Amino acid sequence: MNTIMMFSDTIAHVTVAIRGSPVNQTEYESENEVVLITNPAANRGQAAKVGREVLAILEARGVKVRHEIPASPAGTRLAAEQVANSGGRLIACGGDGLIHLVAQEIAGSAATLGVIPAGSGNDFASALGLSSDLNRALQAALSPAGQVDVLQLESESGRRAIGVTIATAGFSAKVNVRADNMRWPKGSSRYTIATLRELLNLERYELELRVDGTEIGGVCLMVAIANTHSFGGGMKIAPAADSTDGVAEIVIVRDTRALTLLRMLPKTFNGSHVDHPAIELFRGSDIELGLRPLNSEMACQLRSDGEDVGSLPQTVTVTSAGLHVAGCL
Repeated sequence: MNTIMMFSDTIAHVTVAIRGSPVNQTEYESENEVVLITNPAANRGQAAKVGREVLAILEARGVKVRHEIPASPAGTRLAAEQVANSGGRLIACGGDGLIHLVAQEIAGSAATLGVIPAGSGNDFASALGLSSDLNRALQAALSPAGQVDVLQLESESGRRAIGVTIATAGFSAKVNVRADNMRWPKGSSRYTIATLRELLNLERYELELRVDGTEIGGVCLMVAIANTHSFGGGMKIAPAADSTDGVAEIVIVRDTRALTLLRMLPKTFNGSHVDHPAIELFRGSDIELGLRPLNSEMACQLRSDGEDVGSLPQTVTVTSAGLHVAGCL
């Protein structure tokens, strides 16, 4: 499972040194079992080590825990579905791809999600202010839950999905797809190369967008529908996005030269790109998105949380308070 780790040369590492203050378990005294799900492939295998650390700490503190290391996305969803049915607590140890998978099952349920940010990109955790320090992350994961919004995505064929961070199409999605299909190099440099390749053949799209009944058209390079502010391991594509306000931020990058886009990309890490004249911003909760390449008949893919959620057109609906997340009150 990959996040949209575009353009970033720095991989986020989870702090696994825990020999300071112990995890404070006073926040979580339930006799119910905690389910810990680890994605062992996240962050080039580093999440597996973090998962073992988490398990050892929880057991040492007397927390009743079952550790799941699913062999497939289907296995991950099955484990999450069981937690959703019980209304229990699921602690996800991995990156945004793992959060995306478990959210498909627990969104809309009474289950609580705890997050141990252990992926190469942890944009969901970052947006919610959840620490990458293991000791603090565990304290948060065992704490009472707040509620955050989710994106309900549905294609014309009836395919449905949940998004927790950003749904995007166009240039950003093509970089994501190209990077996912590359066997070499490994790490963030793969996304840098994918970005440069897509810039060499920068595709334009005819936009068909409706936001709360308002129609928006024209030519663009990409669209991002943001529940949270960042993707790609810290790119603040929608700096004003707030996952508790009941609306999504819609960011449109209008047609511009490849060199202009290349110069704009570094500014996304502090959000200052929104001042560029090629950027248009909208807000809404009921969104219909269509995107058609100007020079081909191929359908555009929508990516959410870095994952394929089907072809456009799609409807995107913000569901307020759709997910219970520990430690983000």
